[in-house]
Order: sequence, then C-alpha cells, then structure tokens
Amino acid sequence: QLPSSAGVARNKLAARLLSAAAKPAGELKGGLAAVADASAAAFLRSRRLLTIPGLQQKRGRALAEALSHLARHAEARQAGGGTGGGAGGVDGGSPGFGPCSTSSLTLGDALSVGRAELARLVGEAEAAELLRLGEGGCDGGVVERGPARSISAEVSFPPTSDAARHAETLRGLAATLLRRCAADGRPP
Repeated sequence: QLPSSAGVARNKLAARLLSAAAKPAGELKGGLAAVADASAAAFLRSRRLLTIPGLQQKRGRALAEALSHLARHAEARQAGGGTGGGAGGVDGGSPGFGPCSTSSLTLGDALSVGRAELARLVGEAEAAELLRLGEGGCDGGVVERGPARSISAEVSFPPTSDAARHAETLRGLAATLLRRCAADGRPP
C-alpha cells in the first residue's frame, strides 16, 4: 500500500497545505482534503506561520519572534495598568492573540496586528504579501529548484460539488502519477 495525500483547492498554496494536513501524520490524516473557495482564506489564516512556504525558515522565525515580543509587551503594558498607546493591534492596543510559543502563531495572528504594524515589523512589500495570502490570494507559480525530491500530479478544474467528477479527476491524477513514477524509474 502506498501512503498518499491530496489537497484540493483553487489556490496552490491552500492545496499544498491541505495535502500536508491530509498526510498520515498530519492533523486531518484522511489522505484527501478539500476546501471551498469561500473557506480558503479562513483556512490559510488558521495555518501556523512556520508551515507556510517562504516562512518556514529565518523569515518566518523573525516574524514570529517579533509578534511574540509584541504580545509580551502588550501584556506587560496591560498588567501595569497601561491602556494603549504605541503599536499593537488593529486598534493600536493589544494584538489579537496573547503571549504564546512562536511555533504556534498563525497567519491570522500576524494579520491581527493590522497593516501598519505588520509593515513596521516586516516591511511594506512583505506585509502586502501576507495580507494577500490572508485574503486567500493566489500564490506564484511553481519554480523548479534542482532534482525533484518527490513526484506529483496536479490539475485545475472549475468549481463543482459533483463527487463523481472529483473521483474521476483523482483517478486521472493517480494514473498520471503512476506513469511519472515509472518514467522516473521509481516504484509506485
């Protein structure tokens, strides 16, 4: 038996994150996960920062550290009787989350501090990109970076709730994947 997982979404980033969540060791463990267009933005905002491609290393850790520092500062200000002022959440007060481990901060947590504070932390261009992702924005194309560590098959198709069409598409993807494995000399 070949363990596999698939994520189905109109957005490549959402599909990739869904596929990871559907793996046997992932949070969904079902092998197949899908998200409707209307739910894609909420799904992306619920993802931990350090699981989002491009934020998995130094860049993501720096953002998570800055957000954690912001939350600790806001908590100390509140404990000392302060009522605001300075940077913080959307209203200039506290961020929309409390002090927590940097590894548990989500994209939604980052966005809760507001555009101005996010731009102060990571720069205007990076803040705009994070806001776009949080709105379910489409990500860039796939860029090949050396020999493939895995083999995949993808397809985009119009929105449908037809389960038979989904099953047919998945059977086609499985057949394509098996052909690619054979062509690459890998066992299925």
